[in-house]
Amino acid sequence: MRTPDAAEDRPDWRARALAGLYPPAWRHRYATEFTALLEESGVGVRQMIDVAAAAVRAWARPSTHLHDRTGRMRATVAVTLCAWTALAAGAVLFAKTSRDGAWYVTGHTDPAAGWYDVHALASTASALAIAVGWLPPVAAVLRAPRCRPGRRRARLLLLAPLVAVSAFLGAAAVLGLITHGAGVGRTGFLVLVGLGLLAGAVCAAGPAGALRQVTPSGAGLRLATLAGAVATALMAVAVSAGVGCGLVTSADHRPGSAALTAYGMVMAGSLAVAATSSARGLRAAFARARGDVDAH
Repeated sequence: MRTPDAAEDRPDWRARALAGLYPPAWRHRYATEFTALLEESGVGVRQMIDVAAAAVRAWARPSTHLHDRTGRMRATVAVTLCAWTALAAGAVLFAKTSRDGAWYVTGHTDPAAGWYDVHALASTASALAIAVGWLPPVAAVLRAPRCRPGRRRARLLLLAPLVAVSAFLGAAAVLGLITHGAGVGRTGFLVLVGLGLLAGAVCAAGPAGALRQVTPSGAGLRLATLAGAVATALMAVAVSAGVGCGLVTSADHRPGSAALTAYGMVMAGSLAVAATSSARGLRAAFARARGDVDAH
C-alpha cells in the first residue's frame, strides 16, 4: 500500500515538464535545482506562465556562459537540418498536390505560374545549400581516426538517409504494383505522406545523431552553419511563394482555406525553429571567426 510519504517523495511531473522547456545546455546546468525549487514552492498556473515565458527568452537569447561557441554551432547544424527536413517535406507535398511536381510553367496563362516558379527554384536552391553545408560534417565523420570513440556508430548513422529513402521508394513501388498503376487514391496517398514524413525524420535524425558521436569543428563547421541559414532563408521564400500560389490559383483548383492555413502554420513553425537556431549559430560562428583573427 502506498504511503503518504512515498507520494510526497515522488518528483512532481509538472516541475520536470517545465524544466524541460529550457534549452539543453541550461537544463544540464540548472535542471535539478530548478525542479527542486518548483516542487518546494508549488506549481500553479501563474508559475507555468512565468516559466514558459522565461524558457522562450532562454531559447531566443541563450546565456553565453552555458556552452562554448563550437557546441552552439554543432547544435545549430543539427537543429537546422531537422527543421529543414520538415520544410522540405512540406514543399514536396505542396508541389505534388498543386501541380503534381511539374516544373517551370512560365508562359502559361495561369496567374499562379510565376509564384510556382519561385517556389520550385527556391526549394531546389535550398536543397543545394543544405547539401553543400553538410559536406564538411560528413567529411569529418568519414575522416575520424579508428581510435575515436563513436566513429563506427557515426558512420552507420550517416547511412540512415539512404536506408530511409530506399525503404520509402520500395513502399511506393509496392503500392503501385498493388494498384496496377491506376493511381493510389486518397488513402494510398495519405499512407505515402505518412511514410514520407517518417523517412524524412530518419533522414534528419541519422546525420544529426552522427554529430553527437564525432564532433566537427573549425571552418567546416562554420560553413555548415552559414549554409543552414541560407537554406532556411530560401525555404522562407519558397513557403511564401507556395502560399501566394495557393491564393491566386483559379477557384476550380484552389486548395481549401483550411488546408492552406494548416500548411502555412506548420511551415511557419518550422521556419521559426530553423531561423532562431540559425541566428544563434551565426552569432557564435562570427564571434569565433573574429576571435580566430584576433588570436593571429
